Amino acid sequence: MQERIGIIDLGSNTTRLVVMGYTPHHSFRLLDEVRETVRLAEGVGDDGQLRPAPMARGVEAMKMFHSYCKSTGVTKIVPVATSATRDAANQAEFLTRVTRESGLRLRVLSTEEEAYYGYLGAVNALDLRDGFVIDIGGGSAEVTAVRGRGFVRSFSRPAGVLRFSERYVRSDPISGRDFKALHEAAAESFAGVEWLNETSSTTLAGIGGTIRTLAEIDQKLGGYPLDRVHGHSFSRDRLDEIIGMLRGMTLRQREDMPGLSRDRADLILAGAVILQQLMERGRFAAITVSGQGLREGLFYEHFLVGETPPLFSDMRGFSVQNLARIYNYEALHAAKVRDLSLSLFDQLRPLHGYGEWERELLGYAAQLHDVGVAISYYDHHKHGAYLVMNSALQGISHREIVILALLVRYHRKGDVAVDPYQKILNPGDGERIARLAALLRLAEYLERSKSQVVQGLHVELGESVRVVTRTVGDATVEIWDANRRAGLFQKAFGKAIEIV
Repeated sequence: MQERIGIIDLGSNTTRLVVMGYTPHHSFRLLDEVRETVRLAEGVGDDGQLRPAPMARGVEAMKMFHSYCKSTGVTKIVPVATSATRDAANQAEFLTRVTRESGLRLRVLSTEEEAYYGYLGAVNALDLRDGFVIDIGGGSAEVTAVRGRGFVRSFSRPAGVLRFSERYVRSDPISGRDFKALHEAAAESFAGVEWLNETSSTTLAGIGGTIRTLAEIDQKLGGYPLDRVHGHSFSRDRLDEIIGMLRGMTLRQREDMPGLSRDRADLILAGAVILQQLMERGRFAAITVSGQGLREGLFYEHFLVGETPPLFSDMRGFSVQNLARIYNYEALHAAKVRDLSLSLFDQLRPLHGYGEWERELLGYAAQLHDVGVAISYYDHHKHGAYLVMNSALQGISHREIVILALLVRYHRKGDVAVDPYQKILNPGDGERIARLAALLRLAEYLERSKSQVVQGLHVELGESVRVVTRTVGDATVEIWDANRRAGLFQKAFGKAIEIV
């Protein structure tokens, strides 16, 4: 029986509820997400008191989320609060009111706990072994050092986008004086953190709405062909350009900026400058966005129960398997297509010269090739490509996602076309995809009846290619159909092929 868990994150600017359906250690999927801009830290002054109106908004959001969870069958609720609640002089009053009016008991995370859960979310979502994770929130910024995928240390600074916007962004567009004060405050926030430079690693991962928004702006400005920010990287030079643009805009102009939502338009400049100063202090040339953070980190404690720390041992493999399970793939059929694809790949290595990276991607594509059947059998190769392109695949780069999606797209028929994705793909990827798709297509039709009648293959290389099948039972249909689908192989490899 699948469980449902609701993770509530009451932040300084935004509060979110994510609902996950899961079977521990097996599979999970995001079922729903509800977001409300509460701005709990709005108006906090030197006395450190949360103000009445933001507290009321926070309480109402908690009431709404609790009601939603009860009405949708959520079996466990994990409500947490971060910087604004943690730092509030009237924290006890606010927590008591939340419990009394909503029925939820908020767990107030320490700065280290907040950094730890953000780290769990990022390291379980990106191929990050050594480097740093930054989370810029409404009230604070947390930076975590990662070594061998492990949590090493963290620090927190009161450098949040809401806090800094209220304090320094007082003119519209921002004046030179205000910008100088914002810049200096952001730089001061990261001064003295020497361990940012104690390692040769310059890998930086970013989580949180500010960094996702900056990635969206970058993508819109550059005409990026993939509609996903998770895994997207942008350079410090690009960030400098974006800051230059934002600095000269009025609030109204920022509200109309592609990639920038209206409820972040007044905060994004402060967030961009905070990130810029962290990148400058740590000498980071670029940042990669993680679409997963604190909420997902909290979830993984439940999904990977018993693991310490709760990290995937094979994040990429699990991610592909999880997607296949979500769409109820036929495991035996997918496994046989994978075996036949990889057998062809291994025996044809003298022709293609590819290595373990391509072999891994071909295996993943074989596992996912039929997921589109969950939508409809007709055109399921197109449906499957869409699902791969738009699903959460942890640890897999944008280039790899495009390659996987195109392999799924062309596993049945058609000539490979990669033109829409040239900005993401590398030179030679078109030929690479065509060759791998040709192998996947042959394997698919050699498993035409989904009965594993073709047990193995022997490849004979010469002027042409001859594939001898080892079968149990009658494989007439499989051999006939595979020979009919050999055109892509002949085009991609420049050799005739016969399957017997």
